[in-house]
Amino acid sequence: MTDGPRTPEDPDDIDPLGAAPTRPAARGGRAQGPGGSAKTAPRRGGRPLRKRSLAKVGLVVLLVVGLALLPSVLSSLKKTPRNMVGISYGGGPVEAAHFQRVVQPGSGLFFNGVFDPLYLYPSDTQTYIVSKVAGQGTVAKPDSIIAPTKDRVQVEYQVAIYFKLNSDRLQTFHEQLGLQYSAYNAAGWSRLIQDTFRQQIENALQEETRKYDVADLYGNADDLAAVQDSVEEKLSARLVGALGAPLFCGPTFATGGECGSPTFIIKKLDIPDSVVQAFEANRTSQIKVLTAENEIAQRAAEAKAIQALNEGLSQAGMDYVLLRAIESGKISFWVLPSDSGVTLAAPNTPGDTDDGATTTTTTTGGG
Repeated sequence: MTDGPRTPEDPDDIDPLGAAPTRPAARGGRAQGPGGSAKTAPRRGGRPLRKRSLAKVGLVVLLVVGLALLPSVLSSLKKTPRNMVGISYGGGPVEAAHFQRVVQPGSGLFFNGVFDPLYLYPSDTQTYIVSKVAGQGTVAKPDSIIAPTKDRVQVEYQVAIYFKLNSDRLQTFHEQLGLQYSAYNAAGWSRLIQDTFRQQIENALQEETRKYDVADLYGNADDLAAVQDSVEEKLSARLVGALGAPLFCGPTFATGGECGSPTFIIKKLDIPDSVVQAFEANRTSQIKVLTAENEIAQRAAEAKAIQALNEGLSQAGMDYVLLRAIESGKISFWVLPSDSGVTLAAPNTPGDTDDGATTTTTTTGGG
């Protein structure tokens, strides 16, 4: 109910009770400003939600990347065993491979670099063994080195070589041979030693063996020792000539010290069975000849002694046959005075038989 006509300033609707009418809220939570325009209410509570979301996403990405790289970081922590020497090369995903350092045996834990390889090689005494016994040599099956003698007999050697890797020249060894054979693995190391040592040993042994007859090698220890010493000397020189540097040293080598020659030992020399039998036959024949010569010499000495004895007995009026008969018991012998006038028949002694034994009585002259 109105008291009079409305003016423009009067509200459209007046609640019968006198309260102002309610108005619908603007969409989106925004209030309507003058003229019907919406105005934005200020946001409270800090940074915008979009920045918070980006920060959380970045943190998650960092965690994922860190977990992915953790194995690589841990694998970059290295150490060397007491019997292995290491050589480190830079070679990550983006950098070129390059030498970094040599790590001595028994080193503590160190950071080698992410994705940088560390190659390990043996630093203790190594062996190369040629044996006819299966399982004892470097080659699992029976093995030997065959060489001809001066008189063209094929002999077989069983040998052993003791050496160390020259760690003072490890970079040269690794780049020339190690990478080619993958010698930082056990199988690759075995192939490298087989190819490197075998040919040089065979050549040196064959060259030295041709200087001797089989009888000299088979029966003379000094000649066999001379072959062993010569092969050891030539083996060292041949390895240097073939590899271009002394990459293998003697078993007493220590880092920074003298390299020395690998030690070469002839374990056994085998010759064909037919040659062994011929040697035995010749030796038996020589023994028989020597025995016959000794028997002839013995008889000659006996004859000479008998002759001398006969000469002495003849001077005494006796001969050798009579002396032997007396010594053998075939003759009983008495000495009687010459003036006794008694002739006695010798009685049979116990055990005598009538086998033709003779009793002789000899008288001496008076005097």
